[in-house]
Amino acid sequence: MTDVKHRYWHRQIDGLVREISKLSIACNVKLLEPGNIERVLRNDETVCGRKNSRAFKQMRNHLMAFFQIQERAIERIGPEDVRSMLDTLRQEMQNLRGRTDSES
Repeated sequence: MTDVKHRYWHRQIDGLVREISKLSIACNVKLLEPGNIERVLRNDETVCGRKNSRAFKQMRNHLMAFFQIQERAIERIGPEDVRSMLDTLRQEMQNLRGRTDSES
């Protein structure tokens, strides 16, 4: 985990990233591919490889919340600390997605 003074922000962002990752797997959306997050935010369900409207709606709502929390974290702890935190979480997301893709 990151520095103790950032535990709150790490917990908030980590929780959202994990839930978004699970929902992206449920919808078969590869969020880390260019343009896919924007498509989800534009409410474009054609980005899904598997139809799951309920999971898609939740994923979209979680993504919108994620960006709001990210902005607040940047204001409070600074862009460098948030970037470092997100790099770690992005790697975890790629690892999770890689395990799921190889199990298919």
